[in-house]
Amino acid sequence: MIGFLESLQNKQPLVFDGAMGSMLAQAGLTESAGLANIEHPQQVYDIHRAYIEAGAQCLITNTLTLNSVYMKKAGQAALLEKSLYAGIEQALKAAEGKVFVFGDMGPAGELLKPYGSGDSGAFYEAYCQQAAVFAETALSGIIIETVFSLAEAQIMLNACRDAAPCLPVILSMTFAKTKDGGRTMMGDKAVDIAVTAKQAGACAVGANCGDLYPQEFAVVMQAMAPAGLPLIAQPNAGKPQLCAGKVVYDLDPNSFAADMLALRTAGASMLGGCCGTTPAHIAALTKAVMQ
Repeated sequence: MIGFLESLQNKQPLVFDGAMGSMLAQAGLTESAGLANIEHPQQVYDIHRAYIEAGAQCLITNTLTLNSVYMKKAGQAALLEKSLYAGIEQALKAAEGKVFVFGDMGPAGELLKPYGSGDSGAFYEAYCQQAAVFAETALSGIIIETVFSLAEAQIMLNACRDAAPCLPVILSMTFAKTKDGGRTMMGDKAVDIAVTAKQAGACAVGANCGDLYPQEFAVVMQAMAPAGLPLIAQPNAGKPQLCAGKVVYDLDPNSFAADMLALRTAGASMLGGCCGTTPAHIAALTKAVMQ
């Protein structure tokens, strides 16, 4: 299999997987998603395999919240390392060397000072620890995602550069509105995020999760495109709704896939799903973009 960076250069679409957390919740596993790696490894493996069978060419490890700041706050610090290695193991096992696998790095779960109590030094150490573990393994790269603060994203990018210089890094941010080409909850602009990502050495930039419908992601992609980095888009399956006591999303697989074509037109070469997406959504997406 050719390397990930080489695959990016050929301009062909790369299909990423879909949600992990909402899939685990659907299976009745409501505890911290990262702990499922050690408490329910077969279910995590099965979800990875289902995405591969649906056509995903890229998997993301179930390690989004597995950093020391988040785990300490959750009272689960003692399980951090074990959960982290187990999440990587299940994804690589499912991939069988046939698809790319990315170590998932998410936010620390608290705002940086002065908006919250988060300390930049502690954040940097936590992300260096996580990135160093990723660098020890056979992962294809790192994906920083579901981050809404550019200041935190810069710390994460620096940590990856320092602790895992051998791994390519994708930066994917979460957007709250389409104003000015897309803004995060903290007011960061999509255009500034893309420029920062390029300056920090990221291999790709884009968006995931957030408050936007898939078609609205096109505004963000267009704003980011001038920076010249490959683009990734992983929207939710629409908006969450409470139905019979369960959270469901309002876009079925075919509707999701149809909307995702607008993101391909807007320049995104990497397409996948976030909250509420399932293997059925990824199968429909694969069919749509590979035609």
